[in-house]
Amino acid sequence: MPVFDAIIDGVKDIFYPNTCPMCGALMAADECICPDCIRALPRTEQHFERFNSTEELFLDRKRFVRGGAYLFFEKQAPVQQLILEMKFMHRPEIGYELAKLATKEWKYAYFQAGFDVIIPVPLHPHRLRERGYNQAEWIARGLSEGWDIPMDTTHLTRVVDNKHQASLRGKDRYQNVKGIFEVNHPEELYRKHILLVDDVITTGATLLACMNALSPVRGRKVSVFALGKAVF
Repeated sequence: MPVFDAIIDGVKDIFYPNTCPMCGALMAADECICPDCIRALPRTEQHFERFNSTEELFLDRKRFVRGGAYLFFEKQAPVQQLILEMKFMHRPEIGYELAKLATKEWKYAYFQAGFDVIIPVPLHPHRLRERGYNQAEWIARGLSEGWDIPMDTTHLTRVVDNKHQASLRGKDRYQNVKGIFEVNHPEELYRKHILLVDDVITTGATLLACMNALSPVRGRKVSVFALGKAVF
């Protein structure tokens, strides 16, 4: 059977080669992004910058601590294809690997210092069944393993299957996510420093809605991380 499996794998490599989602170059079977594109990723370096463009979205929130995005996200740029592949083309491992990269590069700035738990932005069960995975959870898993901080997917739930944020603009984004999240057993998060994780931050509306849902948690502190920060 090992010989047969090797033949099958060889056929797959011919007809379904593993290519880089950013540049299209052929890659090894265990690679998500080619080495050249990893070096060229549009890093924000926000872990070194207090009051960066991500943090500015949340500075008026009570008990907000830190915020940062790993990459600049710009439409029509190669990184857009990377995020689309992760989110819609059954490539959640891209989010995991990018998050692991971020943990290695950001640890020297101690961005992760003080976090007690990592919570990904949840999908509604209906959308989770359709997609088969939550890309934010894969990102959070990479952060959790890289920083050795527990991840939790039970305390924050999405109770409304709202429209996709990408199809909306301005105030409509905030209205679209109003009241769509709920916190379960808030007493179990008492005085925890929570890192909320999403894929891309545009206006910050989704993460603000998560913060609102977490408001019953006494003494909590909140920080945010995203793979991408939209550039307008």
